[in-house]
Amino acid sequence: MLSYFTAGESHGKGIITIIKGLPAGIEINRKEIESELNRRRLAEGRGPRMNKECDEPEIISGIRHGRTIGSPISILVRNKVNTIDELAPLTKVRPGHIDLAVAMKLLTLDGRTGAERASARETVGRVIAGSIAQSLLNHFNIHIHVYVTRIGPIPALPVSGSYHQLKTKRDNYFHTLDRNIIPEWQKLLYNARKKGDTLGGIFEVIGFNIPVGLGDHTHWEDRLDARLAQAVMAIPAVKGVEIGLGFDYSNKPGSQAMDLFSLKNNKPQLNKYGGWKRMTNYAGGIEGGLSNGEPIIIRATVKPIPTLGNPVQTIDLVKKRKTMAITESADICAVPAASVIGGAVVSFEIARAFINKFGADTLLEMTGNFKNYLRLLRKMF
Repeated sequence: MLSYFTAGESHGKGIITIIKGLPAGIEINRKEIESELNRRRLAEGRGPRMNKECDEPEIISGIRHGRTIGSPISILVRNKVNTIDELAPLTKVRPGHIDLAVAMKLLTLDGRTGAERASARETVGRVIAGSIAQSLLNHFNIHIHVYVTRIGPIPALPVSGSYHQLKTKRDNYFHTLDRNIIPEWQKLLYNARKKGDTLGGIFEVIGFNIPVGLGDHTHWEDRLDARLAQAVMAIPAVKGVEIGLGFDYSNKPGSQAMDLFSLKNNKPQLNKYGGWKRMTNYAGGIEGGLSNGEPIIIRATVKPIPTLGNPVQTIDLVKKRKTMAITESADICAVPAASVIGGAVVSFEIARAFINKFGADTLLEMTGNFKNYLRLLRKMF
């Protein structure tokens, strides 16, 4: 089973990512990992620390001559800002942040003890894991695309197209498809920074060419929608996740909320990777915990970061008196960076489900399993 874990703190020596369960033979391009890390690091709205970090991945194990060898992959990204032992205790806890809750959990009067690990700096590891997973998906022409659809109160115009068209249109630091909205969003960020405030927003992830039947309908914890929702919800500052029509299902009667099958000459049409084509995609590509062959669509709401340049009132942990919350280097808007993380964790979960269905020791064997499945689908349906 494909899995990963990360280790490291925000101001520690670095972030380590360890991935296990990948078959041997997958080509890994270090530059593609660097590209995804840079998309996260250089996204619009980031704090000043990102100008100091380089986020250079150092491959420690699991890859030989540019390909996986079946053993665990470990990758290290060193922190240039590694002052964890020099930082003062965090007692002026920030409302909306983890400071107070983790201090109480760990029975300490220093919120930094837990905040260092809960920091979004840890998501460097998730981006690496997702990039490695995408290397597997690329072999099967499966692509995960992500873009920002809202910053603060201003939405971007919806744009449709193929994966390659969307990837080209998204080539900007806001990671949006609507280039015309960028000046308005830049103005929003400028005003928020000037006021010492922060902004939230929404991003969307779309998976293309997902084969039918990924996931599980027999165990609740392995339903594909459940796995995806957990992975996206676990991104720092994400407070809401929906798949397909999502919360808008509540506005429709059942007769208007189903994805009817598309017919040609009174016969169903099979998608390239299985599943009958649909006239709509309200379900977001997942039914009953399984992929249905349509594009998988996920949206996430990202809250404004609670570390403010113009801090709010709080209570000091030690003195138990009213004070102002601590101010530290932080993002003005984390939505564009969070979108990159969202694409990474979705890539990993799709790869995990793919391996669960077609898994083998080598990429060659896995390819054979996949092709045989497609052959059976075309024969039977």
